[in-house]
Amino acid sequence: MHVSYHQDDSNTWLPPAEFSYNNSDHHSTKQSPCFTIYGRDPQFPSAHITQDTPAGDLSTKFQSVQQDVKRELDVDVNMFKRYAYKSTASPPVFNTGDMV
Repeated sequence: MHVSYHQDDSNTWLPPAEFSYNNSDHHSTKQSPCFTIYGRDPQFPSAHITQDTPAGDLSTKFQSVQQDVKRELDVDVNMFKRYAYKSTASPPVFNTGDMV
């Protein structure tokens, strides 16, 4: 998911990106931010449906956005893991009878 070269269509992508983020389970909480705060997951944003947008196109767009956001979040998680483990030393190995 990227805005256009001229960066003049970001307002088109913000609502579906926000919906996807708020409706996806997060690794640390194992639930979506909306469920954490409100106790329920958000409903499909019918406020963003216009008369000239066919339902199939809108559904495809939201699925694409959700997949893109998930992929980007997975990339970030892997980057943070690599960074965190880079400065972590391996734990010492102790055998039975070793002085500790």
